[in-house]
Amino acid sequence: MAMTFKVTGKWVGGLRVESKVRNFSVNFDEPPSLGGQDTAPNPVEGLLAALVGCLGIVTVVVAREKNLPVEEVEIETEGDLDPRGFMGQYQVVRSGFLAIRFVVKVKGSLKEEDLQVLLEEVKRRCPLSDTLACGTVVEGKLVTA
Repeated sequence: MAMTFKVTGKWVGGLRVESKVRNFSVNFDEPPSLGGQDTAPNPVEGLLAALVGCLGIVTVVVAREKNLPVEEVEIETEGDLDPRGFMGQYQVVRSGFLAIRFVVKVKGSLKEEDLQVLLEEVKRRCPLSDTLACGTVVEGKLVTA
């Protein structure tokens, strides 16, 4: 049974957008080099931050399920993006990330085989890495308010 998650947002001036997620606000802006005022992370940084959160949560959940002795989890992500797509040159280069990489650092007395099993299960079960890797359909429309 699928669950539907909903996030709303509103442009609040400059290039700043405020998103509402349940009872939380998440703001986005662009750095000056891309026309913004650098008041918040930009959306692609937000996507990487969301991936960090998802990988961290799934790593802990899977480790608990498998009774693996995990004491700490740290995640690093990075993505390669050519800003020319965002700036309207999408005929030259795509607008989205060209590649995304992550490293999950796990502290605990785990064997190498435990780490490999954990990694494979995290990659399979992380909704965001699955969304990014498997080409999810994105549909939209523009309407007058």
